[in-house]
Amino acid sequence: MTKCIVCKKKIGLYLRVNNEGIAFCSDECYEGADNSPDDRDHPYIDDYDAIRWEYIACTNEYDSEAGEEEIEALQERIESALDEFWEYTALEGGDGVFAREIYRYWQELEELLGEKIRLGRDV
Repeated sequence: MTKCIVCKKKIGLYLRVNNEGIAFCSDECYEGADNSPDDRDHPYIDDYDAIRWEYIACTNEYDSEAGEEEIEALQERIESALDEFWEYTALEGGDGVFAREIYRYWQELEELLGEKIRLGRDV
């Protein structure tokens, strides 16, 4: 597993990358890195941040023991995120670091929806 270049911790759910593809374990390490490039003007940064946080939130919300109402709300939330970032599937991550990460998160959300939510229930 990859380790954060700032704190050397294993990188997990809160993975953050910069436009050079350098991985950090959290926003704090990303913001505290020396000589890190300024990503604020990157054309995909807002979408990257949005889908990343949506993925983290949905992953944290998922509970296989949740009731029908909670599962349906999470399913709708994931489907909404998949719809919102659909255009990145055409790129298949081929337009730079952030496009690749958006596509990866899209696939992760699709997997969460398909394997854990839909297939885990009698649909």
